[in-house]
Amino acid sequence: DEMILRFARCSPGKDKFNFHASWKVMKKYDRRYLDLTAEKMEQQLLSKTLFPAPGLKTSEGHDVFYMRPGRYFPSKTSTEEIIDNLVYCMQTMCEQEKLCTEGIGFIANMDDWHMNNFGFSYCHNFMMVLQGRVPVRVRMFLIVNPPSWFGKIWSIMKPMLAPDFRKKVHVIPEAKVEKYLAPGFQTYLPDECEHGKADTQGIVKDFVTYRKKIEG
Repeated sequence: DEMILRFARCSPGKDKFNFHASWKVMKKYDRRYLDLTAEKMEQQLLSKTLFPAPGLKTSEGHDVFYMRPGRYFPSKTSTEEIIDNLVYCMQTMCEQEKLCTEGIGFIANMDDWHMNNFGFSYCHNFMMVLQGRVPVRVRMFLIVNPPSWFGKIWSIMKPMLAPDFRKKVHVIPEAKVEKYLAPGFQTYLPDECEHGKADTQGIVKDFVTYRKKIEG
């Protein structure tokens, strides 16, 4: 019943509780995602590639998860594994009713990101998940500090995004993040960012420890 309600609340598009949109997501949902746990994914989670950032909020009050795409290498880690990482973090955040109802934000810190960190299959599957392959509503997507040649990648990504979702995507230098994040964001932004003060390693270890405890 809880998952059915989540599918209804997070139906893709402008309106919640859209039967046709919700049913479409339910039919495509990979039931394997229901069995993801921190114990099974511990090694990937501890890579610090993608994780929730506790306390960090968008300017509209949505909780945020964070990614360092430069830590993902398609030649070393499968598409399935990084997508599982994404789905797991999004789904655990939305165990909270407020986040499930109102949605969440996403920050991709593109520091040290190179062409060998990119893969078409990975990118396509990632964008599909952000847009409704799982019952989560993403309200903001910040692409921070992209390389000068990112326009080539954006030309590949853009057709993967629905028009309404493109409006949620902002490609910016880190100097402009304060426009999109709640006041005091520096305290909760991972310290590998120029303005961040939160212990990145500590955030990830605490997340894994907490999830293993409640899932055990």
